[in-house]
Amino acid sequence: MTELEKAGLPTVAIAARGFENDFEASALTFGLAQIPYVVIPHTLTSRNRQEAARDVDGVFDRLAMALVTQPQQPARAAAGTVRAAERETFKGGDRFESWEQFNHDFLERGLGDGFPLLPPTPELVEAFVKAVRREPLEVVGHLAPVYGVATVERLAINAAMAGCRPADFPILIAAVEAITETPQNVFPIRTIAMSTGPHAMMLLVNGPIVKQLGINSGRCTLGPGKPGKVNTALGRALRLILMNVGHSYPGEGDMDTIGTPLKYSMCLAENEDENPWEPFHVERGFRREQSTVTVFGTIDVIHNANYQRSAEQLLLGWAGRASTPGGHNTPYPSRLEFDASHFTMLMCPDHARNLKQDGHSKQSIRDFMVTHARIPLKYMLASSLTSLDAMPSSAQWLLRMDPETLLPTIPQPDLVHIVVVGGPTGKSDLVRHLGGPTLTKAVETAV
Repeated sequence: MTELEKAGLPTVAIAARGFENDFEASALTFGLAQIPYVVIPHTLTSRNRQEAARDVDGVFDRLAMALVTQPQQPARAAAGTVRAAERETFKGGDRFESWEQFNHDFLERGLGDGFPLLPPTPELVEAFVKAVRREPLEVVGHLAPVYGVATVERLAINAAMAGCRPADFPILIAAVEAITETPQNVFPIRTIAMSTGPHAMMLLVNGPIVKQLGINSGRCTLGPGKPGKVNTALGRALRLILMNVGHSYPGEGDMDTIGTPLKYSMCLAENEDENPWEPFHVERGFRREQSTVTVFGTIDVIHNANYQRSAEQLLLGWAGRASTPGGHNTPYPSRLEFDASHFTMLMCPDHARNLKQDGHSKQSIRDFMVTHARIPLKYMLASSLTSLDAMPSSAQWLLRMDPETLLPTIPQPDLVHIVVVGGPTGKSDLVRHLGGPTLTKAVETAV
């Protein structure tokens, strides 16, 4: 549609009820604020062909009229400049009342995540900026879905509101660089930020900075409370940045159908002391003594409790989790996008140790998963993002196959990532992703 409109061909869009604000924000982002659209009562993805045809027939006259009506051209805005953040003052009977007013105001304006925010005072923001030795208005990148300008100052404000410390800030700078520098076909940031699915950001931190900052890599690394306070603040900061810089606001940018608590915060560090293999960042070309951050687009987490000592039984348990229907683990031709999903095995130290003792490397584990993670065709078809009656002709052969035919959910070994994390006992997790991980970026501290 964007290309047609820019080529001078009249275009009218269709938006489902409830998606009006999201459509208008997207149109503005792509320089098509004037494009007309009509609203239908339901999303087409939830309707069969006959129902969808009735919905469109009901707005056909408006579609035709919009197509032949010259849209009003929006006023041309002046060339944009990067501006410093405006200062706001909240007054009350005491500091606590002022803080309450600040939180109420920011939440009503959609700038908060629902939890109390810490006030980003000028002095605190300045301390964050000094921690990375950059200019406040330096542009780190442009964040989807509206490609907001991520200046150092704007990132610092959100990090401060999330409860981060200045020393934590270099991790977030590196994370935003990783997100904005990774090609969209690898890390589909716009889909992660805007989708109707429960997509969250997962931060993975490696290297000496984990211990320096007290990031939890052991028991309850993804949990609440004192051990994970740094993890919580970092993950929360990235969510606030995605909202307040990228404009991924619920109902206008973030169109998640149900939502997920993973969006509030999801940050972990690899337990390198308990890792019998090379850490994740070393596999990606960094030295062990370097500190790095990687970002994943996450769909869900599947628990893997397994007390088996046998390596084969352990790995079969993992393969079974990777064969769970749903998510995006359906790499077959009727899928029109993201045919190959990535998985991260968040492997507890006990599982890692047993597999290593039985002679397994990370590569042999990946190869095992490719061979054994399989699912009957009928479950793949049932969870397809493409309705069967609209399946492309190139994929019609699937409908003639035995529905019990086993097909792989992991077509190639490099789609499997292995991170050793957590505490003792044989309980791990499998994380399913949308797209692949970002580039792994070195964390540059001011020291």
